[in-house]
Order: sequence, then structure tokens, then C-alpha cells
Amino acid sequence: MWKPKIARSLAGDTQDTLFLSGSRCSTCNRTFFPSRKNCPQCLTQDTVSDICLSRTGTLHSYVVCTMAPPGYTVPHAQGYIDLENGGGRIFALLVDYGEEADLEVGLAMELVTQPCGEDADGNQIIEYRFRPSRSKNGGKEK
Repeated sequence: MWKPKIARSLAGDTQDTLFLSGSRCSTCNRTFFPSRKNCPQCLTQDTVSDICLSRTGTLHSYVVCTMAPPGYTVPHAQGYIDLENGGGRIFALLVDYGEEADLEVGLAMELVTQPCGEDADGNQIIEYRFRPSRSKNGGKEK
């Protein structure tokens, strides 16, 4: 068994089929991540449904950190990803980006998941990250 590091952020049967889990309010048409049980805009539960968010998006902004709290290596990058298909903008740690100079606003990004430990019951804890897309990337091969 597995569970997401951030509650209601991932869904799927196996680690290979995991996707970002969000929710959308049919009244105000807002999308939220991670998935919510109610709409903070409309303050209703009746019009909110869980949705599968896109596994791909575009790097909106980023920063490369040279200092970090315990448990994080430096340097590491973090950024905002604009998900495709109206999935909203989410914050994520960035991985597999090569050198800092390889990151740029507008870069195509894709979801990756990775184990980050186990809970007390032995369930694998999974976290999400984004990396530059391994397919053609805005006209550039990455």
C-alpha cells in the first residue's frame, strides 16, 4: 500500500499510474490542488467534485535555493507549474533539471513521483515533483 505525503494530493492504483488529484467547483469553475471537500470561494460542498489534473505543464517561475531545512539537499529548485487543461498553478520541488542555467520560465514540465519513506504501518509514502519534460520542450530538446 501507499499514501501521499500531502493528503489528497495524489491518486491512482500503483506508483506507475499516480496522478495529481484536484477538485473543481461547478458553481464558480475554480480548480483546487490538492483535492478539497468544499469550495473555499462558494463555501459549498454540493458542487465540488474530484478531478484528475494534468501530468504536464509549463514552468511559470522558479528559484534555486542554496540554503534548506534539514532533510533537503542544496542546491535544489522549486517553482510554480501552470498545469495544462485548466489545471491551475501549483507549487512543486523540481528534479532532474541538470544545471541551474537549464531552467527557464516557459519550460515544459512533467510530473514524477517518488517514495520518501514509510509510515508506522509500513505503507510507502509517495511525494510528487516536476522535471523538465523528456519530450520536445518548446522547440528545444532537453
